[in-house]
Amino acid sequence: MLTAPVAKTLLEMKKSARVVIWDYKYYFEIAIDSKEIAPQRMTNPPTARKFKTITAAYSYLRNVLEYEGGITILIAP
Repeated sequence: MLTAPVAKTLLEMKKSARVVIWDYKYYFEIAIDSKEIAPQRMTNPPTARKFKTITAAYSYLRNVLEYEGGITILIAP
């Protein structure tokens, strides 16, 4: 699981990183090279950061992580 500062650094250093927004039934998650983004407050057990809308996930990538590359959107099984 990646924290926001680590994810931002990874995206800056590795231009070929695969960024995916997963569409689950009631929420969305961001994964970078198959590693989820951690929430602001860690939970026990650790779970990925969940976004209520795809717009919120996209905005987080663009504004917080300052990512400008391509994004894949996948529907979870």
